[in-house]
Amino acid sequence: MVRRDGIVAAMALVFGAAAAYESAKLPFGTVHNPGPGFFPWWTSAVIVLLALILLVQALAFGSSTAREEPGRIAKLATLLIVLGAYTFLLDPLGYPLCTFLLVLFMLRATDPQRWPVALGMAALTAVGSYVVFAIWLSVPLPRGPL
Repeated sequence: MVRRDGIVAAMALVFGAAAAYESAKLPFGTVHNPGPGFFPWWTSAVIVLLALILLVQALAFGSSTAREEPGRIAKLATLLIVLGAYTFLLDPLGYPLCTFLLVLFMLRATDPQRWPVALGMAALTAVGSYVVFAIWLSVPLPRGPL
């Protein structure tokens, strides 16, 4: 586990540093008037910081005695397939319904929650994110048949 953490941290560090280097070529702007390089530079800086923290943890704490969860790769593959289906079903089903189904699946399949908790969290996530993005921020989202 620690070896994998170190490898992932090193890859994220290289990616973050490259992104910071490239975004530094764009006009930065100011906090009150950000330019096109402002958000990418700060995002890559956070990636570099988090990668450094993970790298230090991986090197400092040695090997982990924790066992890997059986079926972890299968869960990851299933989640990636469901996320792919989400992107294809977003237009025909609409954002609220598709997001509800995605969150419900994630709460029941990846980290099993009781049905009332999963249904409530899925509904809250779908409605809440729709209100924030579609109504408050005026982002056009697919409405679907509902």
